Amino acid sequence: MAKYLVAALAAIIFLASCRSLKDPVFNGIENVSVGEIGLDNSLLTLNLKYFNPNSSGGKLKNASGNAWMDDTYLGHFTVDSTVHIPAKDSFLIPVKLAVDMKKLLKNSFAALFKKEVMIRIEGEAKAGKGGFYRKFPVKYEGKQDIAELFQ
Repeated sequence: MAKYLVAALAAIIFLASCRSLKDPVFNGIENVSVGEIGLDNSLLTLNLKYFNPNSSGGKLKNASGNAWMDDTYLGHFTVDSTVHIPAKDSFLIPVKLAVDMKKLLKNSFAALFKKEVMIRIEGEAKAGKGGFYRKFPVKYEGKQDIAELFQ
């Protein structure tokens, strides 16, 4: 009987710790810089700023996906370093974006006359804590001030 009680108590504690987590809140793009420049492809580095509304932190192991600016495909992004996600705090994710220069140049002329551009990101991230990691969808769409991107 005591064995069943211990097992039931362990199950209750486990289920209580598996409460649903809120998605991190996207707060913008910072520190965009050009790493490598090429005629066909270039490498941009940037930071994605997020806020974790959860009372527990974790780690982001990796992420990848694609990015668009005003419905024009820009390229593929990767996050290849582990990022510590603090509880109830902001954090930055360093991103490398391999940009198709032909498509970027096509869009940059139109963007010169705009204050904001529509940025869309779609991909997948692997995050978790305590050795338990799972894949999460990464999705964002919103307007970004061009001047703030390159500060």
